[in-house]
Amino acid sequence: MGKTQLYIIRHGKMMFNTIGRAQGWSDTPLTTEGELGIRELRIGLRESGLTFSKAFSSDSSRTIQTMGIVLEELGLTGHIPYAFDKRIREWCFGSFDGAYGGNFFHGVIPRVLDVEDYKKLSLQELADGLVEVDTAGWSETWEQLSGCILEGFAAIAKDVESSGGGNSGC
Repeated sequence: MGKTQLYIIRHGKMMFNTIGRAQGWSDTPLTTEGELGIRELRIGLRESGLTFSKAFSSDSSRTIQTMGIVLEELGLTGHIPYAFDKRIREWCFGSFDGAYGGNFFHGVIPRVLDVEDYKKLSLQELADGLVEVDTAGWSETWEQLSGCILEGFAAIAKDVESSGGGNSGC
């Protein structure tokens, strides 16, 4: 089996990023600035000399849009396999998806979890605390979130490895 490396690219800036809303599974498109940032990523990727054998993204439109731009900019559209995997989605904030980040991260979370600064919480504390206050019951525990993401990336790595290895963009 060949060596397998996963290169993880964050999606470009979206509408909710711009207006300060928390975005987990809610899906807004990339802004013009976000698209431009991803197009500029090609400079570093081309200069790195990396080649890619496969591409993957979550099934959210912002990651599909981002990967589409990356593949286009690198001239790889239609030349390497590309697949979606819902396991590598960002975490679901449940009833707080789309909430103003200031109200959520600086109001609800500190008040409910009895901390002054949410940034002092571990991701596990934050995720598990969110489950406690999510009235929709959709948010994920840390165990669910981290397990799903780990499972997704492990499956992607195994897929690339079974095809002979190589670099994969996620």
